[in-house]
Amino acid sequence: MSSTSNAQETDSLSYYSNKINNPLKTDDLAKAYQFFTQLKIDNSKKKEDKTRYIYAIQNLARIQMRLGYTSESELLHLECIDLLAELENKTAWTEICYTTSISELGRIYRERKDYSQSLALYDEALTTANLPADRAVLLNNKGYVYEFKNELETALSLYKAAYSKALESANTVEIARTLSNLSFIQSQLHIPNAEKGLIEALDLRLKDQYPNGMISSYNHLTRFYKEAKDSLNMKRYSDKFLETARITGVAEHLQSALRLKVETGETDYALPYINLNDSLNNLEEEQRNNFNYYVYQYDKKEKDFQDSQLDNERLLYLLLFIALASLSIYFILSYKHKKEKLQEVYNTETRISRKIHDEVANDVYHVMTQLQTGSNSSIELLDHLENIYKRTRDISKQNSSIDLNIPYEELLSDLFLSYKNEKVTIITKGLQLIDWQNLRDVQKPTVYRVLQELLTNMRKHSEASFVFINFSSTGNSININYKDNGMGADLVKGNGLQNIENRIHSINGTIAFESEIGKGFKAIITI
Repeated sequence: MSSTSNAQETDSLSYYSNKINNPLKTDDLAKAYQFFTQLKIDNSKKKEDKTRYIYAIQNLARIQMRLGYTSESELLHLECIDLLAELENKTAWTEICYTTSISELGRIYRERKDYSQSLALYDEALTTANLPADRAVLLNNKGYVYEFKNELETALSLYKAAYSKALESANTVEIARTLSNLSFIQSQLHIPNAEKGLIEALDLRLKDQYPNGMISSYNHLTRFYKEAKDSLNMKRYSDKFLETARITGVAEHLQSALRLKVETGETDYALPYINLNDSLNNLEEEQRNNFNYYVYQYDKKEKDFQDSQLDNERLLYLLLFIALASLSIYFILSYKHKKEKLQEVYNTETRISRKIHDEVANDVYHVMTQLQTGSNSSIELLDHLENIYKRTRDISKQNSSIDLNIPYEELLSDLFLSYKNEKVTIITKGLQLIDWQNLRDVQKPTVYRVLQELLTNMRKHSEASFVFINFSSTGNSININYKDNGMGADLVKGNGLQNIENRIHSINGTIAFESEIGKGFKAIITI
């Protein structure tokens, strides 16, 4: 490749990477996805240099995260980590790339409130991280998890360790970041000299002319002076926050600055904040729609191309289909009645989901809209109503139709993750080893709902702290063994267990329950 071509590609990499950081148009993320997908394809067969291939995957993961598709982002970052582990020659770039993927995965788990998984990930990365700057980043991220959990003493000790490693690295960006976080936690714990550290961190960032860092410092200082009831300095630094956010042109920075203005009592900024928040929500929705449309069109083109290569094979398959059609009719008729019953259950659940979303969630959102346009709006009350709206959407999601276009093991993994928390650990075995394509589409929603109902019963009634779900296969059968360490009960088939049993029987499966008081609960399913 010529130097001109290299320069052009470097410019394109920088251009589309910036589009991911700050997408201002509705098609920015779709175009970036198209560019990095092509970059991934172009570099997929290069065995001697996988760096561009890895870089493409990492940016695709960033796009998925931007759009709110955290499961897709998680899988791509895991792929990055696996590819980086295979590289024989490690460089400063590969170390940064590894730390970035670990940090993003930790963020995903933290936002899911899976704190133990997030911390375990950072601990594992710390066992191999050699560079002081990388260790500073990982220790800082651990501190943020504990800060998120409001365990400030633990966060303080981790920020101290991160600051020490940052000083060792002589990396001023990391020194400023860790010093600002350390000083802010010191202020929360009323430890002297916190103000000095916050100002010192800001000075480093001003010297480096690092806008993202300056914004973080302005945020910390504003909140520090708010706590200290120093209204003059509070306004001074919130003004700096807003000014810098406008210079960067990053919408999320401006949103945070306006929100902080409202939180510090400057209600004149309430309407601009609400308007910007609405605009960002609309932009995000349009970006997601454009992205989904592009992916659909891309997949369609790929399918059309593959179809054109298979015309001759299709003719053979058609003849084979005709030969087997008469044999299939008998089996189709024998299962027709059961399929209709399952479809009826499926339609009922979909109607329930639609009713909750249309009637309940939209009513709440309507109240939010009225509050936004009223003279006595309250940001705190708006946040509360936003949470109510999100929880209502979660209820809708639990009862909505199951998208079978998503890989089935991924659907089940997301289900189990939604029931996992600090009190309940859920461990699965063999989930990835099952060939789920052997399970018919009409059976998959039933298995999903049965597992969902078992987990719901566990959370409501059992007081279990541990759930183990083992998947295995025998011939054409799939076996699912569920076990928890809850309080157990004398087995009396009420509506819940009877409903589970009916569901399994409707797809020609079997289920057996085992439980005694004090000995947990078991369910053995064969399909």
